[in-house]
Amino acid sequence: MLALATDYGDVEILEEDLSSITEAELKKLRITRSELNRAFAEGVRLMKSRSDSVRPVAHQTFDGTWRVDLFRYSPTSDQLMQRRLS
Repeated sequence: MLALATDYGDVEILEEDLSSITEAELKKLRITRSELNRAFAEGVRLMKSRSDSVRPVAHQTFDGTWRVDLFRYSPTSDQLMQRRLS
């Protein structure tokens, strides 16, 4: 799972969702398919041997590139766990 920080709030993207995201959705999220795939792969790499209390979040930096960092969260109070891309 990768959380993508967007103008619309954080959006959760699961691995099985990657291939079904449309070009229109990518445009709305302001990310290219190659950037999304790279960010997802980076998130997977960062999550190796990490606890369930962190999640990878991709966010756009001031220079327009996408960066992935790990953020702590509480699964019991996390609003993102109920949010899906739509």
